[in-house]
Amino acid sequence: MKKKILAVVVALAAFVGLFASQPVQKQSIQAAKTTKTAKKTTKKAKAKQISVTYTLKDTTKAKNKQTLAKKTFKVKKGTTVFTVLKKAWKVNYTKSSYGVFITKIKGLGNEKKKLYWTYTVDGKMVKVAADKQKLTKNKSKVVFTLKKY
Repeated sequence: MKKKILAVVVALAAFVGLFASQPVQKQSIQAAKTTKTAKKTTKKAKAKQISVTYTLKDTTKAKNKQTLAKKTFKVKKGTTVFTVLKKAWKVNYTKSSYGVFITKIKGLGNEKKKLYWTYTVDGKMVKVAADKQKLTKNKSKVVFTLKKY
């Protein structure tokens, strides 16, 4: 009788030991999957970041375009030109149904003297307001130019 009880206890211990180790293995597998997912998410986040260089130029005082400032930013793909501009420098603007109209950057600009800011993205004049233009290309070059009109 003692042998039967001992055999049952040993069998029960083996049975419990077998199933007790299962959740630990599943947790290890789940942790490995979570780590892989986190690495993929990090890669996607990095892939969505783009580099953009902003330049401010003043053509009102010199024959050559005078560069006032230049900064490079890492931004999320799809960020607007205006969002980055506001982070970089102090900007005065007015809003309309067409979008923002930039009146001053770094205190420069003067409506009375007809000095206005225009901008290009990758060398092309943009046909929408800066708050409507999204940045989608890595290593884009945004140039704001102060001109007299």
